[in-house]
Amino acid sequence: MKIQRDGFTIYARVLGDEGRGADAPTLLFLQGGPGFPAPRERFEWITEALKRYRVVLLDQRGTGRSTRIDRAEPSLIDATTLASLRASDIVADAEAVRAELGIERWDVLGQSFGGFCLAHYLAAHPERVGNAFFTGGLPTVTRGADEVYRATFAKLRARHELFYREVPWAEKMVREVCRHLDNSEETLPAGERLSSRRFRTIGANLGREGGFDALAAMLEEPFHPSGRLRTDFLAEVGGQVSFEAAPLYAAIHESIYGGTVPGATAWSAQRVSETLDGFAPGATPDDAEFYLTGEHIFPFQFEEDPALVPFRDAAEALARKDDWANLYAGLGRRERTFAVVYTDDIYVPRELSLETAQLLGTRVHETARWQHDGLRRHGAEVMNVLLGAADAA
Repeated sequence: MKIQRDGFTIYARVLGDEGRGADAPTLLFLQGGPGFPAPRERFEWITEALKRYRVVLLDQRGTGRSTRIDRAEPSLIDATTLASLRASDIVADAEAVRAELGIERWDVLGQSFGGFCLAHYLAAHPERVGNAFFTGGLPTVTRGADEVYRATFAKLRARHELFYREVPWAEKMVREVCRHLDNSEETLPAGERLSSRRFRTIGANLGREGGFDALAAMLEEPFHPSGRLRTDFLAEVGGQVSFEAAPLYAAIHESIYGGTVPGATAWSAQRVSETLDGFAPGATPDDAEFYLTGEHIFPFQFEEDPALVPFRDAAEALARKDDWANLYAGLGRRERTFAVVYTDDIYVPRELSLETAQLLGTRVHETARWQHDGLRRHGAEVMNVLLGAADAA
């Protein structure tokens, strides 16, 4: 189905509607990101959910079959438009979809950033949410971006050190690749020069299941005997460091933390990284500590990634914006909130998630078995944990 709101086309796909009336139990899924559409693949969690629900998959504004924002349509790229892609706007779109479907109240599953949207949903329209399910996405409602990034860098450091213990030759290879990139020109398949600081953003793999193996395989033999980087290595790196498929993830990433505390986010990840040994974009491979970076977004990416160059001015304006609304104002205890929290999560740190869980009175299942992508990787198990907790409540 498609609806029109605020100049956007909003698309939602409804699964499992066959033979069920408008009063059938319905589960809304709020996708992680920001800046990604709902899944098209029939993941395990969807199959499991369809046993008791019809499932609504919302393409958040700016993504998928909703009005998409990317460099091919530069007229859509401005600070005002990007500032209207917040959790509050996504929830308002979801409310319009709910009304169009004639649903009085639905259960909601929020993954990662989708959990941030769900927390706002509970603050703004609590009467419309039955069971609230969070996976890797209980946002802090009291701390600003700087504290969030200090926590995520700490989690990333721990994962990085574990990776280097499990793959002891990897640190030397990371340093060799970065030293080479600092002194030689290597270009990605899209034609731009690859810098060492952009290469280091492949560290996002450290927070995904199988990420250690993926990084080890990538780093196993990146060089030709001549000393040049292999083109298959450059192609794999290019696919990981480019935001062509999801430019909004970078463009609006820090804005999701705006308003929790007063003031501008002001390129928080960059500022925080510069206070930590080994993480700043300007760190060198000859430093005592030298790390890959994670999901953090830096200003230089809007200079070096062709997909992000058109977003540079708008992203700068968002970083300076200092009048964000607090999306969690009035959020308090809720009887039917359930969460899976990942102990080693480098994207949404467990300590901050548990603070919010305590505020809400959430029933939490914490596990070190899964990483941030647990719902995608182990969907049936994750859904059974959440649904079982709801049934027992």
